[in-house]
Amino acid sequence: FIIMDPPYSNLSIGRLVAKLATSELLGTNSLVVVTYSYHHPLDSTYAPLYRVKERRHGDSCIALYKKGGKP
Repeated sequence: FIIMDPPYSNLSIGRLVAKLATSELLGTNSLVVVTYSYHHPLDSTYAPLYRVKERRHGDSCIALYKKGGKP
């Protein structure tokens, strides 16, 4: 389980998620929680991570990504 809570104004959040997705830090079936700004949306997939849930609260968003095959 990894929680990423970078500053919402950080435009490189997507690049950070992409780097994490291909790193050895993630094991099989790992979960990654990312908070980010609604104004800077993230992709639905950062292979091998795919988004399983996403919620918006005002300008803030939270997404849950899972490593592994799609559901």
